[in-house]
Amino acid sequence: MPKYYILPIFAFIFFVLPVVADAAEVQQDTTNTDTTLVDQFLGLFQESDLDQVPETKRSRRQQVDALLKSILEEPGKLQFSGVATASIQAPLENETVWKGVGSFDIFAFVSFGPSALLFFDLEAGGGDGPDALLPNVSVLNADAGGGDGKGENLTVLEAWTEFKMLQDIFTVTFGKLDPTNYFDNNLHANDETSQFISGAFVNNPVLPVGVNSPGIRFRTTFVKRFYIQYGLFMANPQEENIMENHLKLLETGIKLLPESGWEANLRVFGHEQPLVGDSRGFGISFDQLIANHFTIFGRYGANSTELADWLGIKNAWSSGIGFRQYILNRELKVGLAYAETQTTHYEHPEQLAEFYFSTQLNQWVFISPHVQWIKTTQSGEDEHFLAGLRINLSY
Repeated sequence: MPKYYILPIFAFIFFVLPVVADAAEVQQDTTNTDTTLVDQFLGLFQESDLDQVPETKRSRRQQVDALLKSILEEPGKLQFSGVATASIQAPLENETVWKGVGSFDIFAFVSFGPSALLFFDLEAGGGDGPDALLPNVSVLNADAGGGDGKGENLTVLEAWTEFKMLQDIFTVTFGKLDPTNYFDNNLHANDETSQFISGAFVNNPVLPVGVNSPGIRFRTTFVKRFYIQYGLFMANPQEENIMENHLKLLETGIKLLPESGWEANLRVFGHEQPLVGDSRGFGISFDQLIANHFTIFGRYGANSTELADWLGIKNAWSSGIGFRQYILNRELKVGLAYAETQTTHYEHPEQLAEFYFSTQLNQWVFISPHVQWIKTTQSGEDEHFLAGLRINLSY
């Protein structure tokens, strides 16, 4: 797909949507007087329930940090929260085959004073998504394979303890961890349950991270703008000696104009994989909020020759834009992104694009249609278009 096809879509999002949003804001809310079938359906979701729920409150990956701040204020009290996601997707082929994926997470957390807490994430999920139909390296549904992959049992996805010292300047986290919750983050493309559903936009494909495993993370923050963090994670969870063969991750970053309509983040990370002779790779990530409504983001990463041969991925990059606006007290969010992943076995990179928009039905329910285009390395010149629908519930 020629890249210049994306430019008209970019122009539409940046120049047309703001006009539509401004026009919609001046209209009167007629939900209570309209009698059409559509408005009767929307009437099931009462306006009084529509608090402007920030994305950090319903994102599986971003929810934790927001919750922990309030937990520390009530030491010794066990609390629960969670998020559930269901999606269907299908390649638009001659014989359309719909694939479904579902998952739900139960978060349990308790603090032991203002600087110590304990956290558990219990997950169940099932469905392999469209990746079973179209083999690829970009991952068309990053939510697939959650829990035990069958939806029959709860799995302890995470279980860790965290200590903060010197007024939150120094943080230590250890237990069963998901390294991608801490490394290669991105404010606008990091969660498959509330943002882009494709794996290439959730985390950089060059990261040699497998299943969650025992590990420890150290982080230090300077003037709430700069940080450095270092993590050690078991490269093979089946290893008998927990002190051997650690995947090493090192990252530093800077935040500019925090908590404003122009917040920007830049991160640089490196990784070392002991299972491949301590071979290394690196990555960079940025995100920028523009005028509190528009977003841009991007990633790039590359692996050494040895690590690329083992992982199958030489380098990868992705970028995208987004728009977010409240219309009639309902959140409308739009995202468009493109990625290329270069594998070691094929000359041409795998190409992926995704467009979605998310709308809020009530305080707890969000629904988002998705359109994906992929040109895999395995399929030569073949292209595939997919349509999907995802529903996200926070509780």
